[in-house]
Amino acid sequence: MDFTSLPILDYSLVQSFKVDEFLSQLRNALFRIGFLYVKNHPIPEELITKIKSYSNQLFNLPTFEKLRIEMCNSPHFLGYNKLAAEKTKDIDDQREQFDFSTETPYTWKEGDPLYKRLRGPNQWPDERYIPGFKEILLEYIKRMSDFSLEFMQLIASSLGLPSDSFDKFLDPPDKQMNRLKIVKYPPLNALALGPDDSAQGVGPHKDPWLTFLLQCNDVMGLQVQNHKGDWIDVPPIEGTFVVNIGVGIEAVTKGVAVATTHRVLTPPTGSIPRISIPFFQMLSYDAMLEPLDVPEDILRQAPRSIVSDADKIYEERFYKNIGNAQILNRVSSHPDVAKRHYPELF
Repeated sequence: MDFTSLPILDYSLVQSFKVDEFLSQLRNALFRIGFLYVKNHPIPEELITKIKSYSNQLFNLPTFEKLRIEMCNSPHFLGYNKLAAEKTKDIDDQREQFDFSTETPYTWKEGDPLYKRLRGPNQWPDERYIPGFKEILLEYIKRMSDFSLEFMQLIASSLGLPSDSFDKFLDPPDKQMNRLKIVKYPPLNALALGPDDSAQGVGPHKDPWLTFLLQCNDVMGLQVQNHKGDWIDVPPIEGTFVVNIGVGIEAVTKGVAVATTHRVLTPPTGSIPRISIPFFQMLSYDAMLEPLDVPEDILRQAPRSIVSDADKIYEERFYKNIGNAQILNRVSSHPDVAKRHYPELF
């Protein structure tokens, strides 16, 4: 059966004596959709309110301060991106954004794989312009990192696997470098597009592993593609995250947990900008994606035929080598950064 909306899972069931009910709902969402809302999650409401407020302040920074921390300064692909600086399938995405990560030292040395250069410190805006932002953002990343690890254990349990089954694909918790974006999608009338310019917010794609999306206001835009190829709206719901399964999880679960194509539409003329914060649990760049021993009864429950508008080239690279796939994906998305810091790839 195809889907026309996303299920809303209540995380409070996990903290009660109804965890089996949650696992059953999660398993059904993994089989059918690969996308879901989660409410009553463990991230404090006060922290979410603060991060939403800071997100608006970020985009109101002086232009010179944004450009001081522009991504082109960072071999780790962290920092500020001007409008239309990132591409999906070689087409400009009409969004302005900041990329941050777990604070990580730069340890790459001559002879290391090139993808090791992706690990390194953030670029931070000056505290004089946005006091307290760094502390709050790092707290948010830490709490989301802990939540994502717990959620992966629940995914494993829902599929009849030991709860630690996915650990081997991740760096140890104290070594993980998880990433997030703070993204602004201006409305169509603010873009001043030429006749040949793209109006996509983000083009059709699939994510690498596990994503938690915080939709910061009521502006629509996110859509997921169902099995027939129809685009389904994912409206913002207060107090929830949108959880998204990526191609890596689909691969190691032998296709049981489906990775679903999604996109973001540019807000219509007259709308306020859309603000969102996707958090990405990152795979270890050195890990090998090996199929897990998914029970036969689980495998039998999840046959499907899916239409997708996403680019399959990245998926093929991803399965072969995670680190190389990550760097090639970033090079294609941010050619200006890559030409400056990775000229050997051109």
